[in-house]
Amino acid sequence: MPQPRAAARPGLISTLLLSVTVLRAHGDPVANHASGHLPMPAKPFALPKDHPLHLVSVTKDPVYKDLLGLRTSGWLGSDVGESIVLSQAKALWLFGDTFIGRLTNGVRAPGARMINSTIALQDRAKAPPGCMSFYWKEKDGQPASFFPHQAGTPGEFYWVSKGLMLRGELFLFAWCISGDTRNFTTWHEAGSVVIRVPNPLDPPSEWVQKASTLNLPEGDTFHAALVLQEPYLYMYGVVRPRQTAIARARVADLVEGKLAAAYEYWVSGPEGPHWGKSPEHCVPQFLPVNTECTVHYEPAWSLYTCFTYDAFSPEIYLTTATKLTGPWSKPAPIYWVPEHHQFSFPIISYAVRQHPELSTRPGEVVLSYATNVPESMAQLFTEEGKDLYVHRFVRVQLELNNQLN
Repeated sequence: MPQPRAAARPGLISTLLLSVTVLRAHGDPVANHASGHLPMPAKPFALPKDHPLHLVSVTKDPVYKDLLGLRTSGWLGSDVGESIVLSQAKALWLFGDTFIGRLTNGVRAPGARMINSTIALQDRAKAPPGCMSFYWKEKDGQPASFFPHQAGTPGEFYWVSKGLMLRGELFLFAWCISGDTRNFTTWHEAGSVVIRVPNPLDPPSEWVQKASTLNLPEGDTFHAALVLQEPYLYMYGVVRPRQTAIARARVADLVEGKLAAAYEYWVSGPEGPHWGKSPEHCVPQFLPVNTECTVHYEPAWSLYTCFTYDAFSPEIYLTTATKLTGPWSKPAPIYWVPEHHQFSFPIISYAVRQHPELSTRPGEVVLSYATNVPESMAQLFTEEGKDLYVHRFVRVQLELNNQLN
């Protein structure tokens, strides 16, 4: 995994570890653009004529645009932005490195504390943004991560990035990060864990958290995207040399606590691609390489979709497959993140996720993404930077490409 840069800071390191790194050595078609003052495309993007889908429209989302905006005090922005439906009434949102503090004239005030995880519960019956309630813990009178590090697991803290409900329990997947929590340049990935919460419908203050180490080969992770298709949970991830890969495990085995010991991997061999017990010779999946995204199956199209990105480029790409195991189509740009040409300093955009529970009609896709700065964190505490490190929402309308019929 890429190591933190010498001038790294909170949020950027999670971007480097938990976002796209383009696999150019493997022929990735995505170009490397420098951020900052990038010109907008001359005309809107369109999917290729031979693509199975037609891009009808893509716009900033008018409904959820302020869902994760800055609060007057308390929660002041984060990344990740994973949503998990807990019940008909509630949805859980996971966040990574989070500022906790206050605003002064709409700008983050100096002294805001950075913690490594927060959550929010969304009341699905209420309209945004008043439907969200945010949670974190306190330690010694100071804000602390909602998911504290547990003894016997790697690293010093967690970045919780994915999860789902299995048999009434909440399963959360997290990176383990090592290093001095006061010195961001020392942070590096040390493994991963699954955190089980047996009582996710209780108030968050009463949640029971049990973390178990996922004993995978060094550098391998399998929680970039999750797809539940009984009796299996399919898990996309990244393996060395850096490429996307897919694993699966029986839900019954995961619930019984077998975890990584129960994983099978889609690998190549003399007999062709097959499920094997070792993550060697994994069959590459989608590009760009992506460690936090969403793979979603749309029955009306008989297609799996994944929206991918390069954190240092402004495009959001769509790639599709007819099978979970691929092959995936060449990534096609569908949206240009406008923040890349709005600031006097470079920015990055990442953590593109689909939220199927927010869609209201066939073919509608609601995406979120995070923005950040690759240079000084101080830029987030200025009038110009107040709208960065805030999740943005995009509404995409797609339909089957009738020209292929």
